[in-house]
Amino acid sequence: MATRTTHVIQHVAFEHAGVSGNALRARGHALQVFQAGVDDLTPISENPADLLLILGGPIGVYETDAYPWLEAELALIRQRLASGGKMIGVCLGAQLIARAAGARVYPGTREIGWAPITPTPAGQDSALAELAAANWEVLHWHGDTFELPPGAQLLASTAAVQNQAYTIGDQALALQFHPEVMPRDIEAWLIGHTVELGKAGIDPRTIRARTAEVGARVAAAGERMFARWLEDVGL
Repeated sequence: MATRTTHVIQHVAFEHAGVSGNALRARGHALQVFQAGVDDLTPISENPADLLLILGGPIGVYETDAYPWLEAELALIRQRLASGGKMIGVCLGAQLIARAAGARVYPGTREIGWAPITPTPAGQDSALAELAAANWEVLHWHGDTFELPPGAQLLASTAAVQNQAYTIGDQALALQFHPEVMPRDIEAWLIGHTVELGKAGIDPRTIRARTAEVGARVAAAGERMFARWLEDVGL
């Protein structure tokens, strides 16, 4: 029997909760999914859940003219930040939290594919430490980056992109990369992002092959990471 609730904001169907959903359900959370740009998001602000999970997507936080519904999404994240409600943001979700908290989000170095992150000392002492079991390797899939929000603590970097993960106290965990991905879903990513892969000159066979090698190990480590953070913040 579910004892807690999580609201999930999803931007594209194949970027779903993945192993974070497994960790949440194992801790008694019922997930309610809202499709950004399609579903009415007012229930998220009017009846807040124990956790708000904001997932990834191929648009920019700053593209509010082209995607005006982003304004409402940013407004509800600002409201949740102000109220102290717990949040996890993945990729676009991390960027939305950063922007809602007053930080700049902007086009940066594109990173697509499997590659390691480098944890900060704070990251090594956080839930991210579970990723050490996968040699800190994660799936990257982003072109934008962000400045750290006021009061945030940096948890991880790469050589190309400094701000890869951060926390805001025990309220928010924000991840630029994708530890939630289940390896069985990678084909949907390759199909859904085919135009981006083509523009970036990336052969999908490379990502597919590396997923077969490390995907299961990274997914298991990612699930433990999400579970540990939930335990740490009392969810």
